[in-house]
Amino acid sequence: MNRILTCRNANAVSLESAPVPAIGDGEILLRLIACGICGTDIAKVYDSYFPKPQKIGHELVGSIVQSRTSQFSVGLRVAVAHHAPDTDSHYTKRGSAPMDPAFKNSNIEPGGFADFILVPANLVPFTIVPVPDHVPDLRAIFMEPLACCLRALDRLSLAQGDTALIVGAGAVGILFLPLLRDAKVRTLVTDMRQERIDLARNWGAAEGRTVADNDIVEITKQRSEGRGADLVILCVLTPATLKTAMNAVRDGGTILLFGSKPNNEINIDWWDIWRREINLITSYSATPDLMPRAMALLSSDGYALETLVSHQFPLDEAQSGFELAHQGRVGKVVVSARKDVSAAP
Repeated sequence: MNRILTCRNANAVSLESAPVPAIGDGEILLRLIACGICGTDIAKVYDSYFPKPQKIGHELVGSIVQSRTSQFSVGLRVAVAHHAPDTDSHYTKRGSAPMDPAFKNSNIEPGGFADFILVPANLVPFTIVPVPDHVPDLRAIFMEPLACCLRALDRLSLAQGDTALIVGAGAVGILFLPLLRDAKVRTLVTDMRQERIDLARNWGAAEGRTVADNDIVEITKQRSEGRGADLVILCVLTPATLKTAMNAVRDGGTILLFGSKPNNEINIDWWDIWRREINLITSYSATPDLMPRAMALLSSDGYALETLVSHQFPLDEAQSGFELAHQGRVGKVVVSARKDVSAAP
């Protein structure tokens, strides 16, 4: 039998049993090693915007137990993403692959939180990346979210010596830090929690301030010769964080919306946007070509992202993991095949 973590009712996940998926031509079957809990998973469980039931889990690392393709063999350890576009679609050819209906309608079955996961034939050539032997399982789960960050930065124009401000230094906000560090961009962070500021400094942030300090705008301008940030990355969108972004970004700079919630309507002064030539950029998900690029980074020095994992739960204790992640007072939470999936390779 296959144990599957599902969300059938609001504010709760539950473990159900079903037959192990039977695979067809071009498909593979994975045995779960570990799967990270994403902010999207939290929203699907706790936000009434999402009708139940909901399929959850996509930051996945597993081992191949069955294969009906010559591309990947049994026993291989792989990281897997959950969406792939039609490569010939209007959206894909114009750089908007995540907007392709085929992209949003594709997925792994029955989701990443299960003993066994089927990867359909339309995903196999695009979303599966072998995990190098030296890369720990708890680092490899970051392939898909790191690829999302890569795509976001690819949509921008940044230069060495630029200044960036990250608003919201949770697990995803931290992922931007090594990328911006490697791009020689001076990065500041702000968050509600001091421990996240401290962690961000360890990952290369030049400066950090809690919301309570109420001086991140001033510090950002000091660090940029009075101009303000060339880029503000909004990992959390509220009226307060948007105000911070608008006050901190330089004239002609860019605000990147990287995280939001459903029904998040906020008033904005479009006159100010227009007269200051503020660029508003959004970025949703990642494209298949970025998965190998993300894994290459995870294979290199300076990307020991397993250190961001604060809690790990087996499938039968996953509800506790979701509750902790929903509270927002932890680092990265992972659901695994057993309690002791190692952070070592």
